[in-house]
Amino acid sequence: MCKILYISYDGLTDPLGQSQILSYLSKIAINEISIDILSYDKKEVYTKNKLFVESKLKNSNINWHPLRYSKSPPIFSSIWDIFKGWREIKKLNKINNYQVVHCRGYIPGILGLKFKNKFNVKLIFDMRGWWCDEKLESGNWNNFIFKPIYKYFKKKEQQLFKLADKTISLTFSGKVEILKNKWTTEKKIGVIPTCVDFKNFPEWKQLIREKTRKNLNLSKDKFILTYSGSLGGNYDFNDFSIVFHEFLKRSSKNHILILSKTPLNYLESKINEHNLDMDRITIISSSFKDVHKYLQASDIGLILYNRSFSVIGRSPTKLGEYWCSGIPTLSLKNIGDLNSIYSKYPKGGVLINNINSDEIEIAFNQLEKKIDKPLLRSYSKDYFHINKGVKFYSDIYKELTTK
Repeated sequence: MCKILYISYDGLTDPLGQSQILSYLSKIAINEISIDILSYDKKEVYTKNKLFVESKLKNSNINWHPLRYSKSPPIFSSIWDIFKGWREIKKLNKINNYQVVHCRGYIPGILGLKFKNKFNVKLIFDMRGWWCDEKLESGNWNNFIFKPIYKYFKKKEQQLFKLADKTISLTFSGKVEILKNKWTTEKKIGVIPTCVDFKNFPEWKQLIREKTRKNLNLSKDKFILTYSGSLGGNYDFNDFSIVFHEFLKRSSKNHILILSKTPLNYLESKINEHNLDMDRITIISSSFKDVHKYLQASDIGLILYNRSFSVIGRSPTKLGEYWCSGIPTLSLKNIGDLNSIYSKYPKGGVLINNINSDEIEIAFNQLEKKIDKPLLRSYSKDYFHINKGVKFYSDIYKELTTK
């Protein structure tokens, strides 16, 4: 039996944990592969979703070891989480004698480095984007206090690239950057985008669309632009406001739907600050299992990030989810691998060079044409299907445990 320790700083009770961890690992942990998951779960969602996660893990080859995520104070909370994680790892390894430690992100990576050095296990650094640069560019670390913290994590990043038995990038753009700087070798790096579990995103149905719109108190003739995901930090609301204004002024039937866990008071304050009509914007904090309903009720999906160094590592989960729900997308160029993806799938939406009225108007003119929903779903299956991710990770586990 191949024994894997999987460490994630995202909790399994988070929507991301359910879509991007459970969906993969539940399909991988079968036959000769056993996986223990060490995750950091937030108190409020852990209490709410614990039983749901446990039901998903029942009768599987997965054992779940949740730790409480520490939110504050900054820096010290992360140090405390690392200490708790190391204590738990040592305890679990005495029982299981792991062969591989799979680290999802940078803080798990620090634990994985220590684990590899002490117990000689194989290390997978699943980087999930350029985390410390994202922190700096978002403004969260844009303070002299955080300067040594940034340097520390960039040093650890180099160590992880060098010492990991396998580094995983979400994008080919990220891989090019890593190889260009000779931080690791071609043989030791793999690329897999964030994938979609099609069980959670069923085929588009008119009945789902109509029921969801009825629940939202939105009429059948509304034309809906949807944004799914976080706002703030690496997501500049100034950019969103320009797109939103251009969309709303096109027709009185146009409406905006925001699916986000971002605090409601923050979103409402930004909407008011930018003089957007609150009556034409609906904000929903949706459970993961219901996201597909809102997407099926929509007409266009929006993808925006601040363009900075770290976007080379961005693989928007929402792109695959939009497409498999039958909606085309509007996005900026030069985000992760989006340029090459849209080139391969030309009817998937529109990429714009800059956020300005002229480009946005042209984009919406194209996006308002008749949409081939089955074609978009086929795009998503071809590029983002979770079976690709399952095979990718299974092959890596087998490669590292048969050497």
